[in-house]
Amino acid sequence: MHRLFYFLALTTLLSSCGPTTIYEQDKPLPEAGWAYQDSARFDFAIPATEQAYDLVLKLEHGTAFPYQNFYVKLHTGFPSGKRTTEEVSLQLAGDFGAWLGDCNSEVCEQEITILRNAKFAEAGAYYLTLEQFSREPVLGAIGSVGLAVRETID
Repeated sequence: MHRLFYFLALTTLLSSCGPTTIYEQDKPLPEAGWAYQDSARFDFAIPATEQAYDLVLKLEHGTAFPYQNFYVKLHTGFPSGKRTTEEVSLQLAGDFGAWLGDCNSEVCEQEITILRNAKFAEAGAYYLTLEQFSREPVLGAIGSVGLAVRETID
């Protein structure tokens, strides 16, 4: 009986460890491929300016994806109405071609932290729009994109 109590206490303690996710959403992409016009918008709220957050892009791609990396444009909207845009390279494979994500024989899932330990100047509603910005007008083998906003653990 005592072992059961300790096991439950340990399970509860371990499950409470780790970052708190305040937002997470995945968006499937068309089977025909991710075209320039197929942007993915994620609307999230930052509740506290004193808390630091990590913004994590989530990607699902086929193991037949032909590139080591590809570029995206990130458009960020702030509660004040300000908007920023930046180009980011998303690295999917290492220097010798091995996929960096969690893969099986057909699909890889990968998380890429695009902003680490960030404190936001304003609490409120934000959005991040993600659009593919590669050499290909339609980028095949990308199944879904997602965004997670997690509280940073000190």
